[in-house]
Amino acid sequence: MEKHLCSSLCLLLFLFLFPYNFAYSAKLKSDKLCSQCSTCESSKRCPATEAYPHMTGFDDTLIAGALQSDFVDPDDRGVYSVPNIKGGESKEYNAYFGWKSTSGSASGYHRFSNYMDKCSGGQSYLTVDKDGKVKLQSLSSLESLAQADWKSVNPPKKLNHRELRFWVSGSTGKCLTVFPGKKQNKRIVGVAECQFDGSNIYQLFAFRFHYHKAFCCCGVHND
Repeated sequence: MEKHLCSSLCLLLFLFLFPYNFAYSAKLKSDKLCSQCSTCESSKRCPATEAYPHMTGFDDTLIAGALQSDFVDPDDRGVYSVPNIKGGESKEYNAYFGWKSTSGSASGYHRFSNYMDKCSGGQSYLTVDKDGKVKLQSLSSLESLAQADWKSVNPPKKLNHRELRFWVSGSTGKCLTVFPGKKQNKRIVGVAECQFDGSNIYQLFAFRFHYHKAFCCCGVHND
């Protein structure tokens, strides 16, 4: 009798929760993204997220360029530290795919391109411009390809956890840095003299691969 009652209660609970969960996941829309950039892959399916991880700061904020966050507009070539939204957890904001990394084994440098920025005509690489500002640019527009090169440096042992790294610019020798600002939900990312002793924790970044329900283009997200 008790076993039958338990089974009945479990079934009722499932029937109650299933429509709610289905309806909630079905509500995932990307109206803002679609209104800004509707370009999408012909397959209409997202690739594996492992190939396009998110960059996060020491404080777990998201390091985002255009369309990698609802906080950054498509015509903005800057890079920012913004709230780290998880897919499906907010009715107002979405999660998106991150950065594609390519590396030259001989040089030891990496290049990062913004996977989401399909409407910028190739202005999607994380670079340092001639004035020392971090921004998204095309490789063909650079005075030197070193402006798009970044080298990874391990932090001191006390901070050598959570896969944190310094990223050193190939053109300036300075480190990628989140600068303080009045807006906590959108701080500028630039470069500054490296503090390899870890005294500036806002020069430490990590790549995260665990994102779910993240949009890869207009109307299409992974599971």
